[in-house]
Amino acid sequence: MKKGLLLRDIRIISPLQVVCWTTKEDYRELKKLAGALYRLSIQEERGAGFRAGRFLRRPVAFAGVLLVLALVIGQSFFIRTIEISGYKAIPETLLRQCLSESGVEEGAFRPQIDWQAAEAHIYETFPQVTWLRLAYDGRKVFLDIAEAEDPVVTEDFGQKSSARYSNIVAIQSGYVETVSAYRGLALVEEEQFVQKGQVLISGYVPLTSTTYDEDAPEGYYVRSSGEIWARVPYRLHFNQERYIIPAAGAGGEAEGAESGIVASRREKTAEEARARAEQQLRQWAEENLPAEAQILNKDLNFSYKENIIEVGMTIEVRQQIGEEQEILIGEESTDTQGDRQG
Repeated sequence: MKKGLLLRDIRIISPLQVVCWTTKEDYRELKKLAGALYRLSIQEERGAGFRAGRFLRRPVAFAGVLLVLALVIGQSFFIRTIEISGYKAIPETLLRQCLSESGVEEGAFRPQIDWQAAEAHIYETFPQVTWLRLAYDGRKVFLDIAEAEDPVVTEDFGQKSSARYSNIVAIQSGYVETVSAYRGLALVEEEQFVQKGQVLISGYVPLTSTTYDEDAPEGYYVRSSGEIWARVPYRLHFNQERYIIPAAGAGGEAEGAESGIVASRREKTAEEARARAEQQLRQWAEENLPAEAQILNKDLNFSYKENIIEVGMTIEVRQQIGEEQEILIGEESTDTQGDRQG
């Protein structure tokens, strides 16, 4: 104990025998201290290190554990089950068949699957699918889909339908900055100039058939959804009083007063004219621009008349220009509808 060795649970068995617990390292030191006076022997060994060493000394058991680990790890790369949810009109058996054609099936080797191609194949096979999520967690694969609320309508319209499909059209002319089509077909690109009323995201999505089936749909309709940000130019005109007349008895200045001593009036400075123009611009923006709009550039031109200052402004505004416009299917001929979609 004076040497600092760890000795626990010391039990005196007889005047000639003592039992205790110690560590492997302290046991070696204890043997050195005992020398030839005492005989030390190990009665029992415990601990993770001892169990691991004893296990490694048994090659058959060690090999068996390695084999089991290899099987467990190897099986984790193979699909065990597939869960499908969200479908309504599409039979589950057809969805599973479609997945199988893309290599997604029970027992398939997961790393070899092209997941994007599998999603595209589902969209191609079932045009009524408007959204899907194909993911895996361990050995389980999940397919969650959403179908259109109304049946798919091809260019061969057939009977009239009251289904609500829509395009996204431009409410202002401008230069497109970004296009994010969440649903539907984007018809414009970045930096393209678009006119007011132009279709930006089409609610008609054409399909490229991979079969020779004459009855295969040529496309389907959706309710378009997306965001289109653009730089929109505006040309504005404002008028303001050229002269400032002091208010009677107030000691301040009033613009546009119709009474007072004309001789005391003074002409606005350039800074005052610009400040008034900025105020008029802010008021116009609050009344005419959406809250998220941002004025990027502005150019002011002042023209001095007899009693007024005419202000011409050219501003560039970054704003969303997309607006939903309903498609009334069945009320137009195929040619007209095709031209409108183009």
